[in-house]
Order: sequence, then structure tokens, then C-alpha cells
Amino acid sequence: MESEVHALREENARLRARVADLEALVERLCARIEILEKQLAGKPGGPPPAALERMPESAPKPRGRPKGHPGTSWSLPAVPPEVIELRLTDCPECGGPLSRWHDFQDHVVVDIPAAIAPLVTNYRHERRYCRRCRKTVRAPGVADEPPHGHLGLRLLALAAELKSGVGIPFTKISGLLQRLFQVRVPRSTLPALVGRVSQWLVPTHRALLRTIAAAPVKHADETSWPVDGKNGWAWAFATADAVAFVMEPTRGAIVPKTILGTPAAGVLVCDDYSAYRSLPHEQQACWAHLLNEAKVVAGVTHQPAAIRMRQHLRGIYAEAEIVAAARDTLSPRVLEQEIARIDALLVNACRGRSKVSEVTHLKKRVKRRRHALLTFLHRPGVEPTNNRGERVIRPLVLVRKVSGGSRSWDGARAHGILASCLQSLAHLKASFDDLVRNHVTLPHRRPPLLSILPT
Repeated sequence: MESEVHALREENARLRARVADLEALVERLCARIEILEKQLAGKPGGPPPAALERMPESAPKPRGRPKGHPGTSWSLPAVPPEVIELRLTDCPECGGPLSRWHDFQDHVVVDIPAAIAPLVTNYRHERRYCRRCRKTVRAPGVADEPPHGHLGLRLLALAAELKSGVGIPFTKISGLLQRLFQVRVPRSTLPALVGRVSQWLVPTHRALLRTIAAAPVKHADETSWPVDGKNGWAWAFATADAVAFVMEPTRGAIVPKTILGTPAAGVLVCDDYSAYRSLPHEQQACWAHLLNEAKVVAGVTHQPAAIRMRQHLRGIYAEAEIVAAARDTLSPRVLEQEIARIDALLVNACRGRSKVSEVTHLKKRVKRRRHALLTFLHRPGVEPTNNRGERVIRPLVLVRKVSGGSRSWDGARAHGILASCLQSLAHLKASFDDLVRNHVTLPHRRPPLLSILPT
């Protein structure tokens, strides 16, 4: 009798464990169904499998803002309009009489003035002789008065924004200022004026770098930036709120190590460049770069092994996206099981060697960065791709294509400082004019535009 009771208890324990496993499986499957339904635009049935196979690999992007995003439309400026009433005395088509009833149809037009007159201010500083100092002193300046020179702060800020924010060459900036504002600024003086504005904003640039280094999640990317015909590098560091660019002559790991600091803090989202791999930070490797490389390998080699490798990696990434989206609905134990399952898929993907050398290289890359590819599953708020880093550095690339880089390192570093402040205005909670006005310093107090690398 005791043996039967013991056997029943063991069987009961096994059944309870089996029920727990099945409940976890049901929970996991329900989460996947929910995510798949969202991906299929809320249609539970979705298209048939045959239709999915016939779908193009890259469907054309629909016009307009995505669903759920705030829309954009034209709006009137907050200025009371000038009203011009156009009256009727007879029919403009046949000349016949008109009825007594009438109403108005508004046609609102927004235009700009034909010419904007410059604002000229003469700051008259009283001077007197001080018997105690035994010298002539003068009245101090006011907030909107530049410390020296004949161009105002708004004009200096506009020139800097046109150059570093819009990417207009200095020659065209000089022409625009004369044509729009009737202010003649020689092209030869504009680089020094823009450099002066960047020197005022050096403390703001350093504060942005400190903010990014201390952030829990940060993105990094780099691109070439020629200086006087020689190759240099523009480094971009970004968070959800702040952006900072650093111009240096090297692409070595010393730059991100100096910027991000030690000890390491937060997660760094980056590509597979070796300078980032040597950092002590916890990292999230960019899935977009990996999938793009797999696509290129499959398209160049046309080998079945390369095509299978690409399909395998795309399937693993799709599974990982589903798990990341369903993180909040999964219990910790089920989430760890899902992460372990996806990790096993990556291990299987990079196992063995291929006769195609490009596929072997791809497998080595997956094996080397396997754990970094799954960081976004462990850390909420971490993106699986370095899309943010790519977006913030793109305006810099567009300016480089137009200007060809910089003529000097002072000009390159001035551009990096100004571009950092212009892209971080929302984080700084100020307009660019106010930012410049609040950081005006005297000539002997302006910090030099030096390298951030240790000497």
C-alpha cells in the first residue's frame, strides 16, 4: 500500500511539472499570436501562406506618416492677417446684375517681405577717468551686445546655423545675407565669425559629452571627414535626447574610450567595428549591419549556403523581435527560456565551416558577437539596431558631400560643436539664438578648439 501511495505521489509530481510546462508553452504561444496579429495589421487570419510567399521582399513605403504618429500639415503663422476685401458690382463673367445676398470666401496667403531692413544699434559707452584706478574706464556692455565686432548675435547665430545646420557654403551665405537682409559680410570673414560662435559653445559641447557618457543607453558611429585634403574622422555619440560630434584625425579606439570614459556605464549600441569591440561597455551589436552583410553575400555569391545563411539569420531576428515585443507579457522564467532558445539558434547558425569563404566569415562574425546580438532581449530600452546613430550622423555626411570636409582642424572642430548643439536643441530646451546669447564670452575667456584626446 505504501509503495502504491509513493508511486502515485511521484506520478502526481510529474503531472504537475508537465502541467506547468504546458501552461508556460501556452503563455508563450499566446504572446507570439498577439505579436503576429499586430504585425498583420490586426487581422487574426492574415493572408494565406501562398500570398505571403508571393509578397515582394521590400514593399514600397506608403505615403504619409505611419499609423499612430502625429500628422503634419500646413498651418497659418500666429500673426493677425491683413484683410483686403474684393467687392462685386456686377457679374465678372457676363456683366449681369447680382442678388442682394452675399458672403465671403477667404483666400489666405502667407508671404515674406520684399526686403528686410537690418537692425542697426549704436551702443554708446560713456567713458570717464577713475582717480583711484588712474585710468579711463567705460560703461560695461549689455546682454545683447557682442563683446567686440560690428555684427550682432542674431546675425552670427544665423550664419553658424546656415553653415553647420543647413550645410550652405560660406560664399552663398555671404550672398544670402546681402540679398535678404542688406548686410554685406565678406566671405573671407565668415569662417572666423562661425569659429567665434563655436568657441562660445564649447562648455555646452562638453556638457553634452558628459550627459551621453553617463546615459544608460548610448549609440556610436563614425564617418570620414577630410581636413585640408587629408583624411580625418567624425565621431557621433547619441542618446534619445542628446547628440555630440567629435572631430579627430584618428579612427582608433582611443576616441570612444576617452569620450565614454571608464569605468564603463550603460549599454553601447554600435556596429561591428573593432574600435568598439575593445571597449569595456556592455554592447548591443547592430542587427541591421549583420543582415545587410548577409544580403550582400547572398547577392554576390549566389551560393545556396549564403542564401540559407541569410534566411536563417532573418528568421532568428524575427523570432527575437517577437520575444522583445512580448517581454512585458512573459514571465521571467519563460523569457529566459525564449532567450536561451534564440541563443541556441545563433549557436547552430555559426556552427561548422562553409566552402564559401564569405559565409565562413559571416559565421565567425556571428560567433564573435553572439552575446552582444541578444543584449536588447535582456535590457529594456535597448534598440536591436544602431539606427539612431546612423540617423544623427547622416546630416554630417550630407554636409561633407557638399563641402568636401574642412580646410583646417579649427574649422572641423567648430563644425562638430555647432552641429552637436543644433541637433540637441530639444534636450537643451532653448533656441539656437538664446543658446548663443547665453554663452557669449569675452575674447580672452574663449576656450581654444583643442582635441579631446589626452596628450
